[in-house]
Formats: sequence, structure tokens, C-alpha cells
Amino acid sequence: MTAHPRPVQEAHPMKIVRTDNARGHSYTDTETDDRVPGVTTILGDGLPKKALINWAGNATADYAIDHWDELSELAPSARLKKLKGGRYESRDEAANRGTQVHKMGERLINGESVVVPDLLRPYVDSYVRFLDEFQLRARHVEALVYSETHRYVGTLDIVGDILLPDMPEYDHLERDEDGFVCDALIDAKTTRSGIFGETALQLAGYRFAEFMQPDPRDPESAFPMPKIAWTGALWIRPNGYSLIPVTAGAEQHRAFLYAQQVGIFDKGARDLIGEAIEPPTASRYVLAKADEEDGR
Repeated sequence: MTAHPRPVQEAHPMKIVRTDNARGHSYTDTETDDRVPGVTTILGDGLPKKALINWAGNATADYAIDHWDELSELAPSARLKKLKGGRYESRDEAANRGTQVHKMGERLINGESVVVPDLLRPYVDSYVRFLDEFQLRARHVEALVYSETHRYVGTLDIVGDILLPDMPEYDHLERDEDGFVCDALIDAKTTRSGIFGETALQLAGYRFAEFMQPDPRDPESAFPMPKIAWTGALWIRPNGYSLIPVTAGAEQHRAFLYAQQVGIFDKGARDLIGEAIEPPTASRYVLAKADEEDGR
């Protein structure tokens, strides 16, 4: 049996509080007052993002074409500054859209009525279709999870019961008397490019956390993480959705922990390199001109 990587530090009881801010959210262990890294932050720090190289070039080119007239009126230095930051405008817009869809999905699952902006309506319609067609019975939505052993935190999207098709590939899954697969873990994505492989590590991080905390501001609400029966990703698009099975088992969790350690190394890598060593004694070099008469 292959062992897990060693814990980042000695495990101790944690009491986690999530704090939301304009740029996202952070997690603090109130026992130590230390920030605790989130699952998505760990993956961002520890996994190579080869696709981002092409994305950066393409996004910059798209921005230049879409804003050609506006850019042509700027001084060269201002134009360059705009081009450098242009790709982040589309990224931030997509991230904000995903956040808003998640929030509305959470409220819909909880039975609330929501007012949907026209820009987001196609995504919300797709979300509602998923809820209806798979008859989701949510148990936990936007719940905080954490691992004391490996010192990480995360906020999962959905744990609930779903009605998967009666097909051979799902025969191994236990179902209740109504035919539902119980305690399925689902992560919702609104990306244009579909579901990336790192989603398997993200779901594994959630799945193998040791505790779940329904109220992100109340550490006393935590209880042992329920046993997850199935993991998948919900790809929400303006023209529909796809529920996609994702393998997120012990092997993927081990890879997640390795990514965690790579990220820690990368952050402190510069500290491992010292200053150049000066030689202990000075050396003297003399250039001697050959004696032409001696033929030397």
C-alpha cells in the first residue's frame, strides 16, 4: 500500500471560520489565528497550468481585436498597459458570473425565490433543469469542510441524493427505496472549456476531509464528514448542462496532497538558495609577455 505524503504539520484540533470579502474568502483557524489554505488555492499553487499559457496569449489577442479603435487612440505606453491587463477583464467577468450562478443555485436549492438578471438567466435555467431532471435532494449546500491531519479547508458545492439512470455502470452504487443514490458530491462549474482534470483532485480534497461544518462562521456546527458514495461535476452552460462522473478516490486524494506540498515548496523555494560565497584568499594573476628574442 502506498502511503500518503506526510502531513504538512502536526495535526491538532481546528476551529475554522470563513471570512468573505470583496476578492473572495479566506479561512482562519481560531485556535491558532492562522490562515488555512483552501482546496482551490492549494491546486492553484501546486499544479502546472499549461492551458493558461495559450489562454493568456489568446485572451490578449481577443482583447486587442475587440478594443482596436479604443486602443489606437491611446499613447503607446497606455496602450501596452491596457493590453497587459485586458485578459484579466474576461477572467474576472467569468469568475463573477460563476459566483453569482452558484449563489442563485444555492438559494433555489433551499427553496427560495430569486430575481435573475437577464445575463445570468440562461445559466440559471440550465441549473433548474438539472435540479428537476435528476430530482436532486440536497443535504448540504456550500458547506465548509476541513482536514485537521493535512491542514486544509474548502467549501463544497453540493452533497445530496440524486436519481441516476438505471444503467450497468451505476449498478455498484447503493440506492434507497426510491432509487436515489445517497450522499453524492457534486461540484458545479460554469467554465467555457468544460471540466478539467484537476476537478478530480478538488473533489477528492473535499471527499476525504475529516469534518464538515454547515455554518462557515460557527465552528461548533462541525461534525464528521459523511461517507460520499459518488462524485461528479455539473457543467452549467447557457444552452444546457452536463452531469459528468469524476473519479475522486484515495489515489486522487494522494495526488492532491502532493500538489499541496509542491505549492508549499514553491512558495519557500527562494529561501533555500543562499548568497554566492567569496573565495577565502585573493588570487593574483600576472600576464607575462613572451620574450621575442628567446622565441618564447
